[in-house]
Amino acid sequence: MKKTMIALLGGVAILGGTSPVSAEVDTPMTTSFELYGQFNIIKGQELVWGWSSYQKPELIDLSNGERIQSLPNVDSSIDGFDASDDKSLRVAISEGSIHVYDAFGSKIKEISTILNKEEEISDFVEVQFIPDTHTVILLAENSGDGKMLSFDLDSEQLLSVRGTSQFGQILTARDHVAIISSSDANVYTSNLSYKGVIHGKEEESIEAFDMNDDGLLIIGENNTPQLDVYDLNRGFRKIQTSGQFVTGKDMSYNDISIDESGTFIAVTSYGSGRPFSLFERETGRRVHTSLDYDRDIAYQSKIELSNEARSIVVEGYSSTNVYSGKELYKRLVAIQVPAAHQSVDSGSSETLALEVTRADGKTVLVKSGVSWATDNPTKAYIKSGKLYGKTQGSYTLKATYEGFTTTVTGKVMPPPKLSSLKDVPWLERHRQSLLDKQSFEGLPVLASSYSKLKGTKGSMFIPETDANTNGKWKGSVLASRYVRYGESQPNRIELLTMLPALEKRSISKAEIKSAFGKPVTSETYSSSVPRHFSKSNKTFAKYSVKSYYEYQLKNLSVEVCFDKQDNVKFITVSKR
Repeated sequence: MKKTMIALLGGVAILGGTSPVSAEVDTPMTTSFELYGQFNIIKGQELVWGWSSYQKPELIDLSNGERIQSLPNVDSSIDGFDASDDKSLRVAISEGSIHVYDAFGSKIKEISTILNKEEEISDFVEVQFIPDTHTVILLAENSGDGKMLSFDLDSEQLLSVRGTSQFGQILTARDHVAIISSSDANVYTSNLSYKGVIHGKEEESIEAFDMNDDGLLIIGENNTPQLDVYDLNRGFRKIQTSGQFVTGKDMSYNDISIDESGTFIAVTSYGSGRPFSLFERETGRRVHTSLDYDRDIAYQSKIELSNEARSIVVEGYSSTNVYSGKELYKRLVAIQVPAAHQSVDSGSSETLALEVTRADGKTVLVKSGVSWATDNPTKAYIKSGKLYGKTQGSYTLKATYEGFTTTVTGKVMPPPKLSSLKDVPWLERHRQSLLDKQSFEGLPVLASSYSKLKGTKGSMFIPETDANTNGKWKGSVLASRYVRYGESQPNRIELLTMLPALEKRSISKAEIKSAFGKPVTSETYSSSVPRHFSKSNKTFAKYSVKSYYEYQLKNLSVEVCFDKQDNVKFITVSKR
C-alpha cells in the first residue's frame, strides 16, 4: 500500500492511495439454485422469482440460494407470470386464465374473461404489472382477435383496451409499455396510447431486450456487436455513441438485463468468445470482471441483475448461479500516465506504470495488462514494460488499458553529468543494501527486534499532529515504530529515517534520480511541512519539507523528502 508522506512519517494513520494492483473487478460465485427459464427480481431486495412454462413460480433468496416461497396451486403450464413491486400480489397466466395470488401464496381469484361493454375478452397469454401499482398489462388472443388491456386487479376494472396484431413479450415502465417481438418493438404509453415502433435491422433479428422502470430500453440484435439503447422519455433515437456498449463480433445474444437503478447493463451471448459482458449504462463502457470468460455460463443462458448489480444471476449448465457484484466500486473510470513518465534520461530506462482511477475515487497503479507505445521510437521506445531513452528529443507516450486510451508528451533528457554527482556511489550502495538486506548499509534491519537495538534515544516530532515518533539513533539513522495511541508497541523496527546531514552530505534531486531512477510518485506541497528531530531529548534539527519522491524497492517504500531548494533533508524506509 502506498502511504502519504504525512501518514508514513507520522505513523498515526495509513491513508489509501496508489498501489500496484489489477483493476479487474472480482465477481465470485456466492450460491446457486435450481435452473429456471425465466427470472423476475423483486424491486429493492435480493430476491428473485424463478419459473418456466412447466415449473411453478418459486421465490429464491439470492444470499443463500434457498427457496422461501412457491405458488402451490399452479398445476398446469404457465404462459406468463409477474409479481407486484409491493410484494402483495402475484399473477400467473395458465390455460388462458388469470390466476391472482396474495402475499402468502394463496390464490385469491381466477379470471377467465374480462367484459368490455358487450364483448368478452379471453385467451390471455401474457401479463406484466405497471411498476408500483396493481394494474396489469395483458395480451389476449381472444379467438384470433388480438387485444391488449390495462386492468386493475384490486377493483377488477378494465382501464383501457385496444386491438393488436402485435404479440410478443410485454415490458413495462412507469410511463411506457413495449411489446417486443423478433422483428419490432412497439411502444405505448401506460394507458395504451400508441407512441411508435422500433424496427429490427432485419426480419427476426431481435434476440434479447430489457427495460427498467424509468423507460430505458435495451435491444440486442443478431450479429450486431453493439447494443441499442433508448430512453423512451426522449423518443426513439438511440442514446449511445458508436464506441459504447460493444460486446463482440459475429455473436448472438442470449439475454439482456438492466438493473433497477439503471447503473449497469449485463449481456449473455454466444459466438464471441466472451459469454458475459457488463456495461456502465451512463458511459457505455465495458466493465472488466472475472465473470467475463466464466466457463460455467451455459449456452442460451438467462441473466438478471439486482439493484446496482449487487447480485448477478446467470444460468449455468446444471444450476442457476449467483455472482457477487459488491466490488464493482473498484471498476475503472479513468486512467492517466504518471508525471514521472514525462521525461527519461538518454541511455537510461524506467519501469512503466499506469495510474487508474476507480469508481470509489481511489487511485491504483497498474503495470500488467497495459499496452504502451511511443510515436517516436528513435527518441524513446518501449521494451519489456520499460521506457528507454535513446537520443534527446520529444516523444508522445500512449497507454491503452481495458478500453481506455491516454497519451502524454515527454522529453528525452541528456544524461546527468556524473562528475558533479559526488554522492551517487554512496546512494547506490544504500539502494542495493535496501534491496538485499532490507536496511541501509551496515544499519538495523526492518522488522528486526527493536528492544535489542543499542543506540541513543531520539524522536521525530510532527507539529501538525503533535506526535513524536520515538526511536533510537544508530549513526545517521533513527530506527523507530509507528505511533500508536492506547496500544502496546510491537517489538520490531517499522521505520528507518536517515539524515544525510549527519553524514556531512548535501544531496540534490539530480543525485537521487541518478541513483534511484524516476520515482513511482511525487508531490509538491503548497506550503512547507515541518519536521523536528531530537536526540537525548534535545532538538538538533528542524526541517521544512516542500516536496517528496517515492520509490518502491521490492516490498519497501522509500520516501525522499526535499526542502524548497530541492536538497534532501531525510530519507524514510518502511515496508509496504
